[in-house]
Amino acid sequence: MRTRFVATIAVATLAAVVASCGEANPTGGLLFTGSVNGASVRLINALTADQGLDFLVDGRMAASNTQFGSASPYIAVSADTLRLQAEGSISGTTLVDFTRDLSGGGSFSMVPAPGLNQFGALFIADDPSPVAAQVKLRGINVSAATGPVAIYLTGPNDDISSATPVIPALVFATASAYVTVPPGNYRIRLTPVSNPSEVLADVPSVILGARTVQTLLVTDAPGGGLPTTLSIILDN
Repeated sequence: MRTRFVATIAVATLAAVVASCGEANPTGGLLFTGSVNGASVRLINALTADQGLDFLVDGRMAASNTQFGSASPYIAVSADTLRLQAEGSISGTTLVDFTRDLSGGGSFSMVPAPGLNQFGALFIADDPSPVAAQVKLRGINVSAATGPVAIYLTGPNDDISSATPVIPALVFATASAYVTVPPGNYRIRLTPVSNPSEVLADVPSVILGARTVQTLLVTDAPGGGLPTTLSIILDN
């Protein structure tokens, strides 16, 4: 069996930088309030360039320096049409800039990544609510170099050839539906669809706890191209 990469684990950043009336960014019309109609949004950094990303909502800093393969905290926002931007933390260059209507409420992730059409980012509806006594997870594939992938969860020493993928087919620029599995110690492997003998990324052992919600983020390598990277982001 050929292994092309051993994945690293990335966990969402725990601290947010919420703008006051500072002068670093325009004031804009955003109100950082408690959740209004349940609207919240976060940034997942899948850009392979070697710099963190700042997340701006209606011109105000919402979270700073989110590193590659990790996520900002969810930001509770006014349920409205909002301008969402990602800027390079070092360069200050605006890399993603678009508006979205969040007036219906809900939780969302903006995922900037190379090779995406239109705005250069996916905008995905999330469901970070937990399931009693279970782990809830999904995959997001923004690896332009990899192609469609399957994701396997097995015991740490299980043979993948007899396993069934928990996410059987995840194509580029899409997110899978959420699935649930029992909590426990898992090995997570990423392969091309229908080819378990070629392991693209391998997390040998990770504890997935009950009532957690996880995103398995598939990206190109830092700097671009292969080897494929698999990051685990805790959503709740």
